[in-house]
Amino acid sequence: MDQARGVARKCELVAEELRRNEAAFKAFVRARLPRDEADEALQIAAIRALERADSLEDESRVRAWLYRLHRNIIVDLLRKRTSEQRLFSQGDEMPEQYETATVDTCDCSVVQSKNMPPNYASILGLVDIHGLSLREAANRIGISVNNATVRLHRARAALKQRMLEHCGVSSLSECATCRCVYEGCC
Repeated sequence: MDQARGVARKCELVAEELRRNEAAFKAFVRARLPRDEADEALQIAAIRALERADSLEDESRVRAWLYRLHRNIIVDLLRKRTSEQRLFSQGDEMPEQYETATVDTCDCSVVQSKNMPPNYASILGLVDIHGLSLREAANRIGISVNNATVRLHRARAALKQRMLEHCGVSSLSECATCRCVYEGCC
C-alpha cells in the first residue's frame, strides 16, 4: 500500500512539474526540433514521464529528470530521422532542408564550437554538426583524411574542455541538466 502511495505521489509531482514548466519545456524542445516534431516530442515526453514516474529516484531533482527525459526523446527522434534519410537517400546528397545537427551535439556545444579556432570549428561543424564523413570533411577543407582525424580528435578534446569550463558538462547525456538550460546563455 505504501509503495502504491509513493508511486502516486511521484506521478502527481511529475504532472505538477510538467504543468508548472510547460512553456520552458516547449521552448527547450522547439529549439531543437521542427515544430511538428517538437509537438510530437512533447506529447511523448508527457506520456513517458507519467509512465516512468516511479523510476524517479530523487524527488528534489524532478525538473532535471524531466529535461533529461525530453533530451532523450529528442535524440531518439533525430536518430529516427537520420535513419529514414539514409534509407531513402541511397547515397544521394542530403537535401539542404535536412542539414541539421547530428545526435551527438547540443546547443551549448554548437555555440562553443563556433568560438573555437577556425581549423577546429570547421572540422567540428562539418563532421559533428552537419554529419559529413571524415573523408567528405577532409575534401571540403582540403586536407588529408589522416590530418582530419587528428584535427577532429584535438577539436573534440578542446571542445570538451571548453564545455567543462563554460557549463560544467562534457557529454550529451549531461547536457539536459547543465546550468545553460536554466540560465539560457546558449
